[in-house]
Amino acid sequence: MQIDDFNTDTRSTGSWPEPGIACVWLTQLPLRVEVLRRPNLEGRPLVLGGGPGERRLVQLCSPEAEQAGVQPGLPLREVLALCHDAIILQPDSVRTAEVLEEVLNRLQRVSPVVEPEEEQLQLDLRGLREVYHADLGALERAIRTAVPRLLQPRIGVSGGRFTASVAARLAPLPGVRVVQAADAEAFLAPLPISHLPFALNELQRLELLGLRTIADLAALPFTAVQAEFGPAGARAWRLARGQDSEPVVPRRFNPVVRASLYFDEPLASVDAVTMAVDHLLARAFRSSVLNGYSVRQARLRALLADSTSWERLITFKEAVLSRDAARRAIRSKLQLPNGLPTAPIEELSLELMGLGGEGAKQVSFFSVHAKQEGQIAEAARQLSARYGETPLARVVEVEPWSRIPERRWALVPYDL
Repeated sequence: MQIDDFNTDTRSTGSWPEPGIACVWLTQLPLRVEVLRRPNLEGRPLVLGGGPGERRLVQLCSPEAEQAGVQPGLPLREVLALCHDAIILQPDSVRTAEVLEEVLNRLQRVSPVVEPEEEQLQLDLRGLREVYHADLGALERAIRTAVPRLLQPRIGVSGGRFTASVAARLAPLPGVRVVQAADAEAFLAPLPISHLPFALNELQRLELLGLRTIADLAALPFTAVQAEFGPAGARAWRLARGQDSEPVVPRRFNPVVRASLYFDEPLASVDAVTMAVDHLLARAFRSSVLNGYSVRQARLRALLADSTSWERLITFKEAVLSRDAARRAIRSKLQLPNGLPTAPIEELSLELMGLGGEGAKQVSFFSVHAKQEGQIAEAARQLSARYGETPLARVVEVEPWSRIPERRWALVPYDL
């Protein structure tokens, strides 16, 4: 999806914060993506319902729908009784991911360090003071050039990421909320305690304790909060006091090879889709990025004729080095029951991910032990490719002389 709807309006005031973090909050992103696709929906009462296989409940609703009494969690069958002109939409994770990815890429031109966090994008402003001549107006114009106006971005700027995040949630539309580091504690003090990073059950406990605002928590002794709520309480107490030094961590760069096709006549049969996948694989494996690398995952994304989307992530049992091996693995998944989307495909894209350097395998003289180690290592790589980390651990001898069994051994993460 191309993003070409911009807004360069600016209302920034205040001096450049140090060290400086900007937060771009994309509220109700799945709904706003639909408005971006169809601008005529702007200002209409919109309701996002559950997708196929999910409960038929309201997930998100626009302010116009909320004014009519629609709330998240309401059964979809009751929506039209409250708001007869409501437009009920299905979630489209593929288009939402595409828009978020494009916005993220554009914001990396504003700051080289950008961290995505659900509907928030954190920008590290360190070293950029001279680039923007310490002018917050220039910074805001750059951000609004990168983010479409119809996504209704809210911008917060402060010395720490938590304060910048809260400032973004409270920022006007359009506009920016600037909170200097010295004013962070006073800015946060009167706000509801729900702004702090507590789990829902912990917020309920705080309410039972009579704590309503961030200032109420900040007034308590640190040791008492830590004893009651553990590390989460200690972190929240520091944030409530304006002690916000958590850095912006950019997403890890993982090379991806992409190829896509658009069809004049939508594809509906297994054979037609398989041929399209073969063509995409041929284009992808011609990429110079794959030279000397193997592939562990493939993601298929499709835009369908009924205006919905479809996505399938395929993790290969072993790293593949050739187009034929990838084709066999993908074809076997597509031929399974429910392997294809329920509607014809108008646009199909392929991403090859998890690139590695497994070009060959050395045979060991100690075949039995090496085979077991190799199988474990391969399983760990598969889990890492699927979940982003390896949920395996190994037992390590720590204090074999100890009389306490729990101290003799320790579990440490399995190192690939």
